[in-house]
Amino acid sequence: MNKILKGFLFVTIVVISGFLLSGCTISEEKINEYNRIVSDSDILIDGKNYTLAIQKLSSAAELIPSKIEAFERIVDIFILKNRLDDATRILDESGMELEDSERANLYTLIGDAQYLAKNFDKALYNYQLARSLSNKVPGASLGIAKSYLQKGETEKARNMLKENFSGDLYIEANLILSYIEALTDLEKAKNTIKDIEPGDTWREKYVRWEETLGSLDTNELYNGTKLGKEYVDMGYPYLAIALLEPNLEKMGEYIEGIYILGKAYYESGDYMKSITVLENSTSLSDLNQYIYWVLARDYYLLDDINNSFSYYDSAISYGGNRAEETLFIEYLDILIKENLTEKALETMKSAERIFARDWVPLYFMDIYSLRNDNERFTYYMKKINYQELSEELKPEYLYSKGMYLINSTDFDEARRTLDIFWELDQYDPRYNLLVAQLNFQEGNLEESRVYAKKAIEYDLEGIVSQNAQKLLAQID
Repeated sequence: MNKILKGFLFVTIVVISGFLLSGCTISEEKINEYNRIVSDSDILIDGKNYTLAIQKLSSAAELIPSKIEAFERIVDIFILKNRLDDATRILDESGMELEDSERANLYTLIGDAQYLAKNFDKALYNYQLARSLSNKVPGASLGIAKSYLQKGETEKARNMLKENFSGDLYIEANLILSYIEALTDLEKAKNTIKDIEPGDTWREKYVRWEETLGSLDTNELYNGTKLGKEYVDMGYPYLAIALLEPNLEKMGEYIEGIYILGKAYYESGDYMKSITVLENSTSLSDLNQYIYWVLARDYYLLDDINNSFSYYDSAISYGGNRAEETLFIEYLDILIKENLTEKALETMKSAERIFARDWVPLYFMDIYSLRNDNERFTYYMKKINYQELSEELKPEYLYSKGMYLINSTDFDEARRTLDIFWELDQYDPRYNLLVAQLNFQEGNLEESRVYAKKAIEYDLEGIVSQNAQKLLAQID
């Protein structure tokens, strides 16, 4: 009787298992359809048609939600388009049937993108989701440690960095751990990296850190400033704050340490503390250009334009003939964005005296374009030899020239300029916006709509999307 019962149970289990497995098996027809959709989406991605690619990939993900290929591409596109919250949302809502390890890897990719964008809370959220799904994604653990460090939670970061990493992750983790150890124990910091071969990827940073540790002496303020500068330069401002803030009263007129602390506050987003520290430093030194530069940024990010511009002017004044090129460009971009062309021209006169570079006439072109001063625009445009421009500046020049020609209704010359732009990069959003503008001026509204949408599609850095949206509003 027991044998009969056991035999019956065995047959029942086999039958039920077979039924369940047949229900879970994906048909070959579905797999072929899925692969075809993914393949079609790859062609669209290569052509930068991201919106259509997302639509196709979404249908593939609905067809077989347990396969990762569609989700991988969707996440990659969302990261590329800086739609990072959408990337997390698609995994939260539609990725439940993926393997845990696959979801963990995708959450880690999103965490990395959020970290690079300095959205540290969101980076931590994605890394923690990844780690909750799988403990076999070491990149998530390192990401959690780095995110904790950016939030000032040093001990949590230290504990995570002591996990078992391998390869480049092991090298990076130990370098960061050495940064932390140097807060309280320089010998321990040295020993943490002493026997590690950093390889080509990390060699420069290891050598730099070892040289910094080796240059320290018994002067507490000097050591703190030296280490603090390294922390800020390596992207860990909270470590600089942890080291320098307790010694703020001791610094007095030790301007180097005050500057590093003020810059660390700025880098960590505490703009008022940065202002308080830096405005209380009264000594004149070679650092004044950089102190005023940080203060200018602080005030601008606090929407205090008057104080910001005053400090930008002071930074340029103190810099004199040795003023930083990046300082000028940063200030000019803000002035042009705010449409303060008179102030921009005043700044450009200083730049023109110091820098014999191609970007100088290009900025004059942009400013005189805003002022509708065709004579001065043409004067500076003719000073530029297109063939001698760097690859970075060529599209800037063609966009400025093309927009000027369209606004001047010189459509034939505008087309010739656009032909050159197409050969340079047909996917440049600025090229596509110019084509849209030209078609709009000529009354070809449907073509204008197509190219305005392309400009938005290809614009990964927000260069022209706002102008393209305005043009679409006019068309519709």
